[in-house]
Amino acid sequence: MHPHRNTGMEIVLVEQGHLEWAVDNRPEVLTPGSVFFTLPWQAHGSLFLREPKNRIYYILFELAKPYPTPSTSIRFPHKFGFSLKEEKMLSRLFCGTTRHAWALSATAQQIFADLIRLLDSPTPLNTSTSMALLRCLILEVALSIESQSKPQMRDSYTAACVRRFLQQLNGRIDEDWTLGQMAEECGVKRTQFAKLCQTISGYSPVTYLSRLRFEKACELLRETTRSITDITYTCGYGSTQYLAASFKKTARMSPSDYRKLSPQLEAILSAGWEKPESRTREEEQVRRQLLHSVAHKSAKQ
Repeated sequence: MHPHRNTGMEIVLVEQGHLEWAVDNRPEVLTPGSVFFTLPWQAHGSLFLREPKNRIYYILFELAKPYPTPSTSIRFPHKFGFSLKEEKMLSRLFCGTTRHAWALSATAQQIFADLIRLLDSPTPLNTSTSMALLRCLILEVALSIESQSKPQMRDSYTAACVRRFLQQLNGRIDEDWTLGQMAEECGVKRTQFAKLCQTISGYSPVTYLSRLRFEKACELLRETTRSITDITYTCGYGSTQYLAASFKKTARMSPSDYRKLSPQLEAILSAGWEKPESRTREEEQVRRQLLHSVAHKSAKQ
């Protein structure tokens, strides 16, 4: 997803995958069950050329007026039924936060799924119901922002140990780690380590280590002329076949192709943050149809 702006407000639900996006080039991690929102003046997109396999749902709707530049308040269309007091509250939450990815309750996730289903089958009754659900969804996202913005308790000693280990793991990815060895490094049991790793990083231990290895391999392919065999062992892959399989699964290309294409793709991505696309609702609808077509074709292969 190249950096872009939308003419309206966008809300995204991540059902599957761990994505690393950004708003105005500020990174945010999206995990399954999280929601991501952006306002019209905010450039957003992926920080990576390719993201691992994922499934997302998104809704884009126009606000009461265009907002081409940053604003401290927003107005929703009259048909949404928000009072002036409610709009002030929503503006404070949506415009006042610098964070855009939030954990969404199971209830809100179901509302999102029902809303998408109704929008895909437009009838007069479905349209009316969709409007009511969209209002509920906006309030649920605001509730997530308000409840999760409260100061959190400091890490326990055990959580602090796991957090420190995860921060240092990037320098030890060449080691042949097992779940038991990682837990032992932190002085905790495997189950507790796995839970804390998921909470802190948004990834399981195995997925977190795989992500670190993949990102380091990408960096070395882009920024050095080191051989693929050398990069393989530096990143802890064990064999060039394992490295190739990881790239095929995550980047949909071979390490050699990634090295060949990365300069022009990086240039496109860098330029995108300086001059992001501006997408209208109609353009997003065309893009959605194209993505559906590509996904359907890939599923058949």
